[in-house]
Amino acid sequence: MKTKKNSLKGNTAFGVVVSLLGIACGLWLLISLEKISGAEFVAFSFGFAVIGLIIAFAAEVQEFSIAGNGVKLKELRSEAEKTIEELKEARTELFRLILPQIMQGSQNTLDRIDPRIVSFLHFFDQIKKFELVNELRGEIEHVLHVLLICQYGKLNVIHQSSKTIENSFDELDTPTHLFIALSDENVASFMRFNEQYKNSGLAKKDLIQGIHAYTKLYDIKIQLDKM
Repeated sequence: MKTKKNSLKGNTAFGVVVSLLGIACGLWLLISLEKISGAEFVAFSFGFAVIGLIIAFAAEVQEFSIAGNGVKLKELRSEAEKTIEELKEARTELFRLILPQIMQGSQNTLDRIDPRIVSFLHFFDQIKKFELVNELRGEIEHVLHVLLICQYGKLNVIHQSSKTIENSFDELDTPTHLFIALSDENVASFMRFNEQYKNSGLAKKDLIQGIHAYTKLYDIKIQLDKM
């Protein structure tokens, strides 16, 4: 009897490990390598979760008897539901751990768009898809605030003001204000400090793209404030 219990515990632990590894691998493929889509990630994670459940409860399935079927199925379902909840909690914690890693990317680039923004927007879409925004709101807002300030700084040729992460969101210009403030004089000044630009049209286009990136972050902040 003790051997069976130990075997069941071992199977359950191994099943959970397999499921977690599957989810972690899926997140890595989705976020870091961008090799799979959100839908493929869901299917990938679900597949590993099913495999984990099969491994975890393989021993119980083999022990079913005709007379005791009803009771054991109920127990199995209860254990399966518990495991699924644990997997959901683990998924949330994985998101919580990975989210701050976005800030580790380099921002030292001549582009008018902070390269970390693309990763953040992609990651935020996945968080919304799994309806985890409320649970991860604190972490999201921290990363979002830093990215807003950094992207705002990349557009300082337009607003000509300096902000740090100590500044509040209310102290930042709205995207509309930046679009209105963008002028030929700004573009000319931008080109003087960025000699790689030989064409004012291209320089202005890059500045506009920078404002668009800022707008996406700004809109997310507005959404969070309304929640």
